[in-house]
Amino acid sequence: MPERTPDDRARGTTGPADGAIPFPRAGRILVVDLLGGIGDLVMVLPAVHALHRRHPGPELRVLTHAPGDELLRHDPAVSAVVRAERGRERAAVLAELDRWRPDLAVTTTRYDGIADAIEELVPQSVTNLWRSPPADEPVSTRYLRILAAEDVIHARDVDLLPSIVLTGAERAEGEDVLGSEEQWPVVLVPSAGMAVKEWPHWRELATALAGRAFVVGEPAVLDAWRGGPARTLPALSLRGLAALFAAVGRRGGVVVGPDTGPMRMAAAVGARTVGIFGPTLAARYGLGPPGTDLQGLPGCTHRRPTAITEQVCWWEARCPLSALGPACMADVAPGRVLDLLPSRQLTAGSPGQK
Repeated sequence: MPERTPDDRARGTTGPADGAIPFPRAGRILVVDLLGGIGDLVMVLPAVHALHRRHPGPELRVLTHAPGDELLRHDPAVSAVVRAERGRERAAVLAELDRWRPDLAVTTTRYDGIADAIEELVPQSVTNLWRSPPADEPVSTRYLRILAAEDVIHARDVDLLPSIVLTGAERAEGEDVLGSEEQWPVVLVPSAGMAVKEWPHWRELATALAGRAFVVGEPAVLDAWRGGPARTLPALSLRGLAALFAAVGRRGGVVVGPDTGPMRMAAAVGARTVGIFGPTLAARYGLGPPGTDLQGLPGCTHRRPTAITEQVCWWEARCPLSALGPACMADVAPGRVLDLLPSRQLTAGSPGQK
């Protein structure tokens, strides 16, 4: 059985939303997240859990992509997960609406007429979770505030944090991967998935840690690090990676990486994180406490916190400030990361101890 529930990461309360139009209790709820990234799905988990808390009896299904669907396995809030084939998202939504006929639908996804279809075919829906976003409000919190204003979740749940539910067996496997003798481990997540988020200082950081760091990632990433300044861990499934991160958290360790899905997974299983942010604004996309988010070039005038895909650098990592790559990522020096690690994780004479 799972050892923790999403309720375990609830934090704080607020009063009822002013002017909310009450929704009747729904019998069938569909949550649609087809934005494409693992991190996108993790950011919508608080909304899934808040919907379950507001409507505890009904079935709640999630329509999303693989492999992120694995993260919902064993989650008591979710009765079923439906996969959408990439490139056929609208067809998947229409099929699920016709097959299951939900009473309430919530979607993060608006492209290709998906929001319009949901509004037409579902009696109750919330289809624009992106409306009027403040640049300094975390995405997950924005989702929750909109849902609370629509009265489809309790107002007291607007501070829920992302939570991934693991079984006891999975947690034990994570401990085994890490090894019984490792205490206060530092795990590096060097692959960002996008060139614009790549951090150029990984090997300098790993060298300063003098063999204390581990690297996780896809097989190609691990191959590139073999024989390097950090130890590689086996390639893992998403749930295996989440279990490893949970073991890191229980041993007082830290996970270090850029704005990417695995880092959000680490935070969602309770590991302390050090997030490295450049083109995305940490105030909006950060991982939050108990970790620390480091922002590169906070005053960059080319950054568009509420329209990141429209930034000049976004798709091809062509930085207008540097021909060498994203200047905002390079601006986060290794010493800033090392300064956030407990002294037991550092070696004498490293940049973080100067």
